[in-house]
Amino acid sequence: MNRKITDSELAVMRVFWREKRVLTFSDLRELEKTVGWKKTTIQTLMVRLRDKGIIEEVPGYDRRGDVAHYIATVTEQEYQLDESESMLGKVFDGSAVKMVAALRRGGKLSDADIAELRELFKVEGGS
Repeated sequence: MNRKITDSELAVMRVFWREKRVLTFSDLRELEKTVGWKKTTIQTLMVRLRDKGIIEEVPGYDRRGDVAHYIATVTEQEYQLDESESMLGKVFDGSAVKMVAALRRGGKLSDADIAELRELFKVEGGS
């Protein structure tokens, strides 16, 4: 996915990813209260996301009145992988080991996190 998502656009995408369904503008109005945005801000962000191809209007979907229905074309996992690869390349010379070491040194990995990582690699590695 070579389409960057801004922090503001990410707030909109989190609603799509959480809901996992086709949404209308009205479904995103919660952002007025949770983030404090105006209606026009949400509309602008949706247009940007649509223009980037990150959401798309669902053709032939049961349009009620003049309401468009949208669906995410990028999954949360795709976004996370893309951002992780970008950060790894920029900050850690492409090394996941350097990243994990920095997190550990910085106190950002708890013992529970480390145990979970060990289990993940056991399952993935087959040992």
